[in-house]
Amino acid sequence: MSQHKSINHLQNGETATIVGYGSDEIPIKIYEMGLLPGVTLTKKQQLPFNGPVYLRIEDNPNAIALRKSEADLILIESLVKA
Repeated sequence: MSQHKSINHLQNGETATIVGYGSDEIPIKIYEMGLLPGVTLTKKQQLPFNGPVYLRIEDNPNAIALRKSEADLILIESLVKA
């Protein structure tokens, strides 16, 4: 069984699939944004100084932003260069 990484381990432009969460206490905002297991996303940008992470969810032209602490809670697999 492989160890899953968080969104923060992605490089800009890399794509991955959400496999779960690193905590049982997930902010409802994560669910409302559509960041559910099985969803594929691409990391667009990480702002400096522990700034927000900008993501694009598959088939959605809009970018979403997460705090670094929120991105740490989302576990991913299948790292593929976009």
